Amino acid sequence: MQAKKRRSKNRRRARRLAEQAWEALDDDHPDLARKLIRRATETEPGNPNLWIDRGRLHLDVDEAAAAEAFQAAISLAPDYAEAFACLAEIRARQGNFDAAVQLQQQAVRHDENSHRYRQSLAAYEALANQSRPRSPSQAAANEFADPPDDVQDLASRVDGLDWDALEGDLTKRGFALVRQFLPVDRCREFVDMFSDESQFSKTVTMNKSRFGEGVYRYFTPPVPPAIEGLRHLFFPRVAAIANRWRMLLGDEPIYPQTWEQFRSRCAAAGQTSPTPLLLRYEAGGFNAPHQDIRGEIFFPLQLVIVLSRRFDSTTDDKCRDGFRGGEFLFCDTPERKSADRKKIPAGLGDAVLFCTRARPMPIANTFGLKSVKHGLDRVTAGVRYAMAIPFHEYE
Repeated sequence: MQAKKRRSKNRRRARRLAEQAWEALDDDHPDLARKLIRRATETEPGNPNLWIDRGRLHLDVDEAAAAEAFQAAISLAPDYAEAFACLAEIRARQGNFDAAVQLQQQAVRHDENSHRYRQSLAAYEALANQSRPRSPSQAAANEFADPPDDVQDLASRVDGLDWDALEGDLTKRGFALVRQFLPVDRCREFVDMFSDESQFSKTVTMNKSRFGEGVYRYFTPPVPPAIEGLRHLFFPRVAAIANRWRMLLGDEPIYPQTWEQFRSRCAAAGQTSPTPLLLRYEAGGFNAPHQDIRGEIFFPLQLVIVLSRRFDSTTDDKCRDGFRGGEFLFCDTPERKSADRKKIPAGLGDAVLFCTRARPMPIANTFGLKSVKHGLDRVTAGVRYAMAIPFHEYE
């Protein structure tokens, strides 16, 4: 009972301090107002409304402090629409209109009836559209001084994907499958690269019964334009998803709009080795579930594209070629049992987007992170080629 009375007393005291803070501002004493509101949040730190007041009272003098206050409100109440709207206003002031749009979308989602939130969202979207090219993929293609035709073709393919559905799958399951993303001729081009020694800086032959059996070849810089193009084209899309996940977790968006910007961040941390690689698994090959953890800077999503045809028992006997087994594996950790592993039977030209280390998971009225691993089920016949494209560089 004593604790309950103490909490009630703190609530009343914090409320009085907040009222006094706004009165001080009205009396033209802004420094006193900010001092009083800080005392209010110290008295009742679990009250998101007080953090909103604190952010507003700091907004015109210290945007960083205001943003921290609004972020604190979101952490305490992940469905607090006004907190998202206030943080969106700061990002718009800073000229980061894409971040403002993402935050304001959360405000609208949590309060669909607010005309003010919808008006602000429309304004931020207009400003964002004025500050960037037509689409994220076209913007990425334009990062090349003279975009190759094959990069332009890939841009159309990336733009044509159902990104809302992909984000839904990634958020719900931690992975998403895109059927026939690459055409057959493009897959063959990548497979042909595997035997060209000049393309690669490093070859790893794994033959360990506990970890895997296969051959991995890492590209030497400069990475072939089509493969480098895929990173440029996918990054704006996956970065937007990763930023929205951070907001679900009560964190601020941190991923930039372009692959070049993120690569610069990797370079500043000493991570300059290209990560795209080709993989070859013969019969008996596999890759035990694992996480790709190398370097301080990492991106939470990765792309794998299968370059070989799966065996299809429904076709005519003359067409029954391709590899068997070799399903992409995805699982939460720690694993309770092997049956919990998801097996994704991806084939020629299919792409898999997946979480590299953790996936978002709903917990009560908020979100947390669940550790995950990925791997490859054993290939029982044939040869399976694939291309892996992490969205960060290694040391």
